[in-house]
Amino acid sequence: MLNLNHFAVSLFFALVASVILGVVTKRTDRERLRYGLYCFGWFMAALFGISWFMRLLHG
Repeated sequence: MLNLNHFAVSLFFALVASVILGVVTKRTDRERLRYGLYCFGWFMAALFGISWFMRLLHG
């Protein structure tokens, strides 16, 4: 069985969700790649932003 930490699972989710969003929403390969990277960046920003917010709340 895999033993992944929370960050690894979040990273995997961001990658898979970004690929799916890029493939489903855009028409050309270039648009898909750019939108997938854009979504991945926002997923990572949200991940770090929320984690720092939780860190501040819990002290």
